Amino acid sequence: MNRMLKPLPHRLVSRLPHRMARRLQPQPSTGTTFRPLLARTFTYPQGTGLLGPGTDGLLRTVFVDAFTLGTESAEVLVTRSHLEELFDEDLHQTPFDRLRPSLHLVETLEDAIEHLEERALWDVTGESAKPQPTLWLAIPGPDADVVHRTLTALTELDIIALFEGPWPYGPTHLIDADGPRQLPSRTTLLPVHEAISRLSAAH
Repeated sequence: MNRMLKPLPHRLVSRLPHRMARRLQPQPSTGTTFRPLLARTFTYPQGTGLLGPGTDGLLRTVFVDAFTLGTESAEVLVTRSHLEELFDEDLHQTPFDRLRPSLHLVETLEDAIEHLEERALWDVTGESAKPQPTLWLAIPGPDADVVHRTLTALTELDIIALFEGPWPYGPTHLIDADGPRQLPSRTTLLPVHEAISRLSAAH
């Protein structure tokens, strides 16, 4: 990003109750064998960084996994430019329209933060009829401190935050070209053409 984000406003923190009655819990899909998101393998409360030649491949893989039948239901939050980077010249072949409303595309990192703030308010007021985790894929860059404050303020949301690049507020995993150093189950990194093929078959 070319500009620094404004500090996270305190309006959300002041409007949230000190404690929510419940934490969000993943729900199995009816009629299918439930399995948690692959992204949960890398979950850390304050976000996780991913670094190395296999980073794009891993992010593509967890993106596709989130839309696979039988996988834990989730919203995927990502900027359009980041998605373009992950699918490069094959972006026009990718069936993103079929992935809505589970896929939430935003234009900027600031838009993503505002969306998460709104999600928190929906859940507090009961406007969110079907709470679900949010898989947040982002490139914080120089705005890491603002992103971290957002995660700190929204701890009652089930946010799985995977960040491209080093992350000073949590672990950073080195992703080799053929996958993470310690391979979790179901992780074979997807090239662009296979990722598109799996997304096309997902619905």
